[in-house]
Amino acid sequence: MEELSKAEITLLGVVIGWVLGQGAELLRIYFKNKKLIKALNSELIDMDVRLEKALARCIQSIEGADNPRATIWPSAITHPIYTEYYPEICLNIKSDQRHSIDAIFGHMNTYNQRLADSYDPKNIKSGLLLVYVEAKWASELIKYHFLHKGKKELTNDKKKILEVNQCFQNLAKKI
Repeated sequence: MEELSKAEITLLGVVIGWVLGQGAELLRIYFKNKKLIKALNSELIDMDVRLEKALARCIQSIEGADNPRATIWPSAITHPIYTEYYPEICLNIKSDQRHSIDAIFGHMNTYNQRLADSYDPKNIKSGLLLVYVEAKWASELIKYHFLHKGKKELTNDKKKILEVNQCFQNLAKKI
């Protein structure tokens, strides 16, 4: 077998080093993306817990006395992982999952906006119902996202939509 010259050995070392460096970079990116997706899923779970508390507060205030001072407003819910890292995360998830996550955060943004709106004291319960509607849809979308791994949309589940809408109608009767 023919021996390699010093130049060939150096060139071979550079190529092997470059390939190993690229492989290490790909592994680093892969694990970073996995970590970000896991963090987003954890954020969704945390949001669902907070939404359940917000729903309970809305129901308590809607069913309670008509005194605006007795009203317990839920608090806004932040989503820093989505806000900061979603552009990176969306490149590594499937289209169906992106649609599911976008729907969830669309309702979350509307929920937070409804909380920021000002309401006439006579219409506080109506305002709480609007907040409740957004919180309920966001919560249901989160549950549906995890149940179907983001592969199915809630908009196609007519039975669930009717069930949620019936919940809204029952609560609206109490205003």
